[in-house]
Amino acid sequence: MLVPLIWQKDYIKLDKDLKTITDRLSETGSHVESVYTISDKLEGLVVGKVLKQVKHPNADKLQVLTIDIGSEITIVTSAKNTKEGDYLIVIKSGSTINGQKIDDHDFFGITSQGMLTSYKEIGYDDSLIEKKSKDGVIVLSSEFKPGTPAIEVLYSNTPVIEYEITPNRPDCLSIIGMARESAASFNSKISYPSIDYPTVSDKKEDYFKKIEIKSDKCKRYTGRIVKNVKVGESPQWLKNLLMLAGMRPVNNIVDITNFVMLETGQPLHAYDLESLADRKIIVRDAKEGELIKTLDGVERKLNSDVLLIADGKEAIGIAGIMGSMDSEITENTKTILLESANFDSDNIRKSSKSLNLRSEASSRFEKQISVENSEFASKRVMKLITDLGLGEVLEDSFDEGYKNSEENEVKLRISRLNSLIGHEFSKDEAISYLKSLEFEVRDLDEDTIIAKIPHFRMDISIEADLIEEIARLYGMGKVISKPLYSSLQRGEKSPMRLLKDDLKLNLFGQQFSEITTYSFISPKEYDKLGINEDSKLRDFVKIINPLGEDYSVMRTTLLANMLTTISKNLSYKQKDLRFYEIGTSFIKTGEKLPSERQYLSMGLYGNYTFYNLKDFFIKAMARTGFRGFEFKTEENVKAFHSGRCANIYFDGKKIGIMGQISYESLEAYNIKGLALALEIDLSLIADKRLTDIRYKPLDKYPSSLRDYSFICDINVESRKIEDIIITRAKGLVRSIEIFDIYQGEQIEEGKKSISYKVAFGKSDRTLKDEEVEKIEKEFLKDLEEKDVVLRS
Repeated sequence: MLVPLIWQKDYIKLDKDLKTITDRLSETGSHVESVYTISDKLEGLVVGKVLKQVKHPNADKLQVLTIDIGSEITIVTSAKNTKEGDYLIVIKSGSTINGQKIDDHDFFGITSQGMLTSYKEIGYDDSLIEKKSKDGVIVLSSEFKPGTPAIEVLYSNTPVIEYEITPNRPDCLSIIGMARESAASFNSKISYPSIDYPTVSDKKEDYFKKIEIKSDKCKRYTGRIVKNVKVGESPQWLKNLLMLAGMRPVNNIVDITNFVMLETGQPLHAYDLESLADRKIIVRDAKEGELIKTLDGVERKLNSDVLLIADGKEAIGIAGIMGSMDSEITENTKTILLESANFDSDNIRKSSKSLNLRSEASSRFEKQISVENSEFASKRVMKLITDLGLGEVLEDSFDEGYKNSEENEVKLRISRLNSLIGHEFSKDEAISYLKSLEFEVRDLDEDTIIAKIPHFRMDISIEADLIEEIARLYGMGKVISKPLYSSLQRGEKSPMRLLKDDLKLNLFGQQFSEITTYSFISPKEYDKLGINEDSKLRDFVKIINPLGEDYSVMRTTLLANMLTTISKNLSYKQKDLRFYEIGTSFIKTGEKLPSERQYLSMGLYGNYTFYNLKDFFIKAMARTGFRGFEFKTEENVKAFHSGRCANIYFDGKKIGIMGQISYESLEAYNIKGLALALEIDLSLIADKRLTDIRYKPLDKYPSSLRDYSFICDINVESRKIEDIIITRAKGLVRSIEIFDIYQGEQIEEGKKSISYKVAFGKSDRTLKDEEVEKIEKEFLKDLEEKDVVLRS
């Protein structure tokens, strides 16, 4: 946004130097990108009035001008856009422009006492120069005293500040908006321009019929009529301000609408009323494929999302973006209809993008403008037209749609303000800052105030917005750095998460691969596992909108997923499988939502036995902090082999099951060979984990190692044999480990051989053979009573 300071001074007087202004505005959030002047080195350039103009007697392409610059001089020029009575910019002899000194020069016998200049030569961009002066010298459109310095006439030495306006502040895309920001930043007051103007009492219906809004994309449409319009050049001051703000002058009516748009931020458009078919305006959605030729001379094909301005016959403009060529103001226009409307910001943005057409109007509409701005801007145009004597304004006007925005009030807690900013603001200070931004403020209680948000601040909706406003006006650079304070606790992993991490690490150390499967399974999985119809495992949660039957219920066991994974890997020719999964099972509790419980599932396929699985499990759990598991034979679970299955207990409570998968389940999952699986509920033991690990030094004295092979009934549990040995040793067993289980030749049918490696020892001395033999004698006697005898 370009803001010429000479223009902003019409609304606020700041007794500050330029650097102070730019520094403070940047501090309060209006980032200054650059500051420049068109040209401040125009010494020797003055206004001259053409008293006489004749052709050069000796050169057909030259003119000889007698010019009054306070004294009469002669200028020889090739410019084609001058005539007697014009006011021009003259470079007097002896002056320097663009590093070149201008002296008297003889042109075919006539001495030129200086020269004329163009806008481009003194620093104006081509895109800003009006048509009349584009290919010639500067011809002023107002009368000035001859000899007046050019700088005073063109305002070319006034600073122009370029601000970076963030998308949430469309109110700052205007001279008045930035004047408001300047006033708030320096605790000053802004003076709004007058909108009082004389009117005539003609009936509006005698000139124009009506305005119809046929789309919800138009929120308000205001139309005012001006008769006896005099279209022509704008006064020089108006041209100057437009060019400084980055717009090219066109004619007085168009220039006034552009001036007010830059001044207020409200885009406007003037239509030649005589060109409007049926004397009506219809705001409607475009028809699919409808064509319109816009002011830039391009014919555009529209879609039905584009909002149009149409008369009784055809489209005459793309709403909020650009008008058509058929309704533009010309020098023959006598009656105009001024449009001041409000359109949906999202629609303007999308339409502008789809048409690849942006304009000063669309850049403002797409960021949202308040509906109240339409009325003020419309009256402001009428004020300038009547002040300049360019026409007569009808008292009656057309106004369709919403007249006012919804009232917006936001509460602010002073305690919240101070806690976020880290500075102790008093309530009076907070109120003062908000009032400087034209917020109406009232007390609610000792700590709270309520701010009524002005219509042009559409970016304010919550308490944090008010806090930001106060902070930026105070100056974030003034806020003293303080340590962060928060009631939040340090983020840590939960005990269950730590348990899972350690368990994964220990299983990985035993060459197990982790699998992750879906929590959704098919009800058919329970049939494959042979689970009884009355089992709690079948009381599953059904999915209301499942992806299919295979994912229609929430699992209550992880075994089905484990066996499915083993089966898939066997189809890939994998023959040695060690898998584990730590996942969630969903158990109904009678509440609205099921209980989500963490389960561990382990699976083996290959050259493994029941005892291998047991050993892997015990070692992984021991290293994770769990010792003391018990295993009791289970013969009634159909998913497992009746003679090779055990329930797992911990601290006297059943927590899971393990064993060899039954032949029926193996067949159901297309698993050829023997597979073993285990499943426990980690949620039942998570709080019993031993995390206080204490280390003891290595034994100084050697162990006495013994190997024992026992013959016993096939149903005898190894745990019972181990318990007898450990009990009789009275604390002298350092370790006991099964190293072989055998059934077959030389072993009576119904019997089995179990071999143990036992290490005996003491911490303070070496055990004698006699001591070990005594212990052996005692536990062998106890075992014989249980029909467990040494293998010969």
